[in-house]
Amino acid sequence: MTEKFSAKQNYLPLILSFAATVLMVLILRAQGRIWWCKLGDYSIYVNEAWNSSHTSQHFLDPYTFTHILHGVLFFWIAGLLFSRLSGGWQFLIAMSAEAAWEVLENTNFIIEKYRENTASLDYFGDSIFNSIGDLLACAVGFLIAQKLGWWKSLIFFLLVESALLLWIRDGLLLNILMLVYPLDSIKNWQMNI
Repeated sequence: MTEKFSAKQNYLPLILSFAATVLMVLILRAQGRIWWCKLGDYSIYVNEAWNSSHTSQHFLDPYTFTHILHGVLFFWIAGLLFSRLSGGWQFLIAMSAEAAWEVLENTNFIIEKYRENTASLDYFGDSIFNSIGDLLACAVGFLIAQKLGWWKSLIFFLLVESALLLWIRDGLLLNILMLVYPLDSIKNWQMNI
């Protein structure tokens, strides 16, 4: 078992995680992503998940919780695949994977997949600040999972996923399913909020 991530142990993974964030921002900007909500609303958090031009445009929204779950998943995956690395280096791997996902998620291909296969008909990509919020949420999820350990973080994951299903009729696992193997029955259920 690797030791937990501590910035005091080795600053290099933390510095490289920050560099991955900067690189993500530069790539998103080069892709044409906007900095903040195009409607000019500067709220930090919006409680809208479906059919809203505000979803994924503010720093935080209901989907922030799915990115916390990304962090939990990346903690598990990094622990399995890179068990010989310290917690700091595993954290860097998780942050790099999340930054890469944010870039991929904001390509036209994935945006169109969301619009075709899910109830996110109004989705047109994340703002840059939303992607930064998603990356920070992933970091929080990683640190929560590290603090809780494997089994307690599994319970945490299932509780958050269940709460999201009840709250917004979506979650990380359902989101993945709808991107990979869309089901009309689920899309119809999600749209009848």
